[in-house]
Amino acid sequence: MLTARSTFAGIYVTQNDLMKTLVEQFNAQMRDAIRIGQSQSATLTIAKREYRNIVIAGMGGSGIGGSVVSSILFDRLAVPVTVVKSYDIPAFVDAHTLFIACSFSGNTEETLAAVAQAQAKGAAIVGIMTGGELQKIAEQHHYPHILFPGESKQPRANMGYSVFLLFYLLEACGLIDRSFEADLLETAALCEAHEDAIRTQAQALALALHERLPIVYADARLESTAVRFQQQVNENSKQLCHVNAFPEMNHNEIVGWENPKFLLDKTAVLFLHTAYDHPRVRQRMTLCRPVFEAQGATVADVKAEGQSLTAQIFYLTHLLDWASVYLAEANGADPAPVAVINRLKEELTKLSK
Repeated sequence: MLTARSTFAGIYVTQNDLMKTLVEQFNAQMRDAIRIGQSQSATLTIAKREYRNIVIAGMGGSGIGGSVVSSILFDRLAVPVTVVKSYDIPAFVDAHTLFIACSFSGNTEETLAAVAQAQAKGAAIVGIMTGGELQKIAEQHHYPHILFPGESKQPRANMGYSVFLLFYLLEACGLIDRSFEADLLETAALCEAHEDAIRTQAQALALALHERLPIVYADARLESTAVRFQQQVNENSKQLCHVNAFPEMNHNEIVGWENPKFLLDKTAVLFLHTAYDHPRVRQRMTLCRPVFEAQGATVADVKAEGQSLTAQIFYLTHLLDWASVYLAEANGADPAPVAVINRLKEELTKLSK
């Protein structure tokens, strides 16, 4: 629902209360996710298995949670993690696979198709959802699962639940210990303490991105965080955005910074930084900056606060979520609806009948 127009930092914009309210509630959501994780994971009955791999299935706002958790636990888990964002699952899935199905609505067709295949292969299935068909399947087959609130009707606004609850599920399955919880508590406290500064920085960032194509670069460990921002710019700001990671982009994309010249000087490069970036990636970013600036691109640095990697990733996530909402205002767009996605789902439903 659009409300009255107002002026945002000199730009005539359209304000929307719904998505702003959801971003404002993010800190409270993280606290609630910890509460739910503590209470529901304690009651889960999970048969012990020798897990040799983990597959996390989810799409959009649900799928990005799996990517973020995989990044955070990259050097902590003893078994490999694969995030599936499609209908099909890897051939290696078997009885030694922990298969985690994540769906905000519980009705995501790609995730349900993946679950059916995982069932046929005898995988150990667990889930995170608000309800829907996935909950019915979990209850029918006695699959351990965690439920979280779905009143927002906006999957992308529930990353606190989708990420935090994955940690609790992995702990319940015996794959990590409870030490992760200290990082979650730090994360919630950090974002609460920096809320005003985050909003101020996000407004300035939105102005820097307005009427430019955002190109976001980060250390490979942070690629999922950059992709999350890309998705928020797409859905909230109704705008295209491009993402790549160091050092891989130095082996191909850097050469592309020559053409088309009419577009390159309309780009805004964002470097995402954490204390966990590889030292050589920091050097690569420094060396690449003049390459981008020579083509007319603006270059800005977005630096994380906090101690743990989890806290730093969520600091950036909250900051960039705010930036996407402010950018929507600058674009005169309502950040809440995703009409094209809904029409696509309707047409797919017709074709399946």
